Amino acid sequence: MIDHKELLFAFQQGAIQLINGKQTLNQINVFPVSDGDTGSNLASLMQTILEETKEESSSVIEVFEKVADASLLGARGNSGIIFAQYFNGIYNNLLCLEETNSVHSFVKSVKLAITEAYQAIEHPVEGTIITVIRSWAEALNENEDLTSLEKVLPEALLQAKQALENTTNQLKILKKNQVVDAGAKGFYLFIEGFTEAFVNKQSIKKRAEDSSGSVKIDLSESLHTINSEPVYRYCTEILLDHVTQSKNEIQEKLNDYGDSLVVAVNRGKARIHIHSNQPSQVLSYLSTVGQPIQQKADDMLLQYQVSKQRKAPIALVTDSIADLPTDYILNNQIHVLPMNILIGNTNYIDKITIQTNQFFQMKGNQKERPTSSQPTLKTVENLFSFLETKYESILVITVSSKLSGTFHTVKEATKRTTSSARIAVIDSKQNSAAQGLLVMNANEWIQSGIPFEELIEKTKRKRDQVEILVSVDDLDPMIASGRIPKFAGKIAKKINLKPIVSLNKDGEGNLSDFAFSREGIEKKIFQRLKKLHKKNRIKRYAVIHANSESKARFWGDKLAEQVGFQPSYIMDISTVVAMSAGQGSVAVAFEIEEGVEPL
Repeated sequence: MIDHKELLFAFQQGAIQLINGKQTLNQINVFPVSDGDTGSNLASLMQTILEETKEESSSVIEVFEKVADASLLGARGNSGIIFAQYFNGIYNNLLCLEETNSVHSFVKSVKLAITEAYQAIEHPVEGTIITVIRSWAEALNENEDLTSLEKVLPEALLQAKQALENTTNQLKILKKNQVVDAGAKGFYLFIEGFTEAFVNKQSIKKRAEDSSGSVKIDLSESLHTINSEPVYRYCTEILLDHVTQSKNEIQEKLNDYGDSLVVAVNRGKARIHIHSNQPSQVLSYLSTVGQPIQQKADDMLLQYQVSKQRKAPIALVTDSIADLPTDYILNNQIHVLPMNILIGNTNYIDKITIQTNQFFQMKGNQKERPTSSQPTLKTVENLFSFLETKYESILVITVSSKLSGTFHTVKEATKRTTSSARIAVIDSKQNSAAQGLLVMNANEWIQSGIPFEELIEKTKRKRDQVEILVSVDDLDPMIASGRIPKFAGKIAKKINLKPIVSLNKDGEGNLSDFAFSREGIEKKIFQRLKKLHKKNRIKRYAVIHANSESKARFWGDKLAEQVGFQPSYIMDISTVVAMSAGQGSVAVAFEIEEGVEPL
């Protein structure tokens, strides 16, 4: 039998081992995109597991349940999603067995759960994390001595190490860079710590730090009983570590930011609940008194309006990379899945707990490059569970699948739902305001009352009539984030060319034109839109910027002269887009009339 306390300790040690290897994983991250964030994403997942498993468990199955739930809550990036699917697969398979706390059941479940790991990816590729997961699970099942985990885990770890080392030879990009797959190594580091906790339990426990207790807040049900339109829009919860102020000091400072304030402090940790219109300012203050670990912000105002009177039977969902004015989103009841931004050790919620101007202020004080990740499976599932009670159908329009794993995460969430609502997920093959314009079209069709199937087809066709052109000052952020080809970007930098960055028909970043100055790039963009307008092709357009409002206003005025009408909106871009576009970037997204091919 497995001791549930030892199992929980092993999970925690595996998480710590991976967190300690974060920097190495970031450095070797070259597949599928060389964006250096695999370590950060997996460390964030492991931190959530540590936080969610601090309370005592009473059984093996409860330990697995906590880890499975925590992994869905904290999963970031492709490898994180696979981790989450795998842990949930182990838990689900254990539930189907008569005995849930034996070594035999554990070994059987980790093998059966391989299927879930593969299903987390639309196109599984060998030589990645799934290969090492499979090798480890199969090695465990080959061991005939199942008297204790201390006996079966070391040999399986050796097999996993061999599989990890072999990933270098399985993928060309890994062989070219002479590295192992970052996600695969992340899994290996986890099972290495997990194994050592069983094999060397006494020495490991002596080295383990005394974990501080978790902190909870008791929320009255009346706080979330919304019978009238809420004064404050976001129900915000934030967990802090290393808190330097008292409960009373925190309460006194936050009283001006909203209502329904509840603060709990325990052994250096604090959990704060507040209803606020300014969650980014709330977090900005709390970051000065402690280290944010977790945060969430639910849009109570949108939920209230939908519950009181929905505008249509079809729910429209997009992600926060779609740049649309906040008022437009609320007034049209568009539901937004927030992207995540990791700065240092803190995960922020795009456009809610962090704004673009704050991002650039904070970025300068960080040694590590900020990274981003798609919404978690749990976030998507929670949204679906709300929408299915309010709508007959759900249309989700995501950022290009070539730029983010959001599309695949949402698709995976649709497989897991038991909802009777029809759900369609469309890859916009766009980002930023181009994605926003596509969402605007879908919203207008929904409001007109067209059937769901027709809506899906019209939205897919419209993708080809939307385009974005971006002027960037510095190519380094786009190269580092993998948004444009590294080779092309380095050549452009070497000869000091200023590029126009756009997306191709597949939704991949590319360099579509060049000039030797920013003014030259602007001139080319203005001329292109003027030429399109002469043929009555432009239906509408929007100007977006990365903390460069004056330049965006200039673009808006200039383009209005060229095409004869004002932009639909001018706004700051998503923090996630700003991270790869760089400060000072300006872009125009435009929509041409249906049936007309772009130039």
